[in-house]
Amino acid sequence: MSHVIYDPDRPWDKLVWGLILIGLGVCFLLSMYGFIPSHFLRTWWPLFVIAAGAGSLLCARTPRAIGSAVTTLGIGGWLMVAANDWFGLGWSRSWPLALVAAGLGSLTQALAQSVWPREENDHVQ
Repeated sequence: MSHVIYDPDRPWDKLVWGLILIGLGVCFLLSMYGFIPSHFLRTWWPLFVIAAGAGSLLCARTPRAIGSAVTTLGIGGWLMVAANDWFGLGWSRSWPLALVAAGLGSLTQALAQSVWPREENDHVQ
C-alpha cells in the first residue's frame, strides 16, 4: 500500500482550490451588491466547476488524479450545456452527458496508466 506524503515544496493543489474558492466568493459578493448581473451566476456558474477541473488537471501527479480531473471537466461541460439549455439539452434531456463525462475520466485514467512510468516497488491495486 502506498501512502501519499505531503510535499511542502508543491502546495499547488491547495493554491488552486484556494484561488477558486476566493473567486467564487468574490463573484457572489459582487452579484449581491449589483456589480455582476444575477443572471450571470445563474447561467455561468458551471465555469467554476470547469476551473476546478482545469486546476486539478494542472496539479495532477498520478493517473487517477488525471482521470478525476478530466471527469470534473466533463461534468462542468455538462452543467454548462444544461444550465444554458444549449442545443436544446436542458436538465431533463442532458443527463447522458454525465455518463460521457464519467467515461472520459475512466478512459483518460486507463490511458495515463498505460504510459505512466512505474518504479519497481509500485504495485497495482
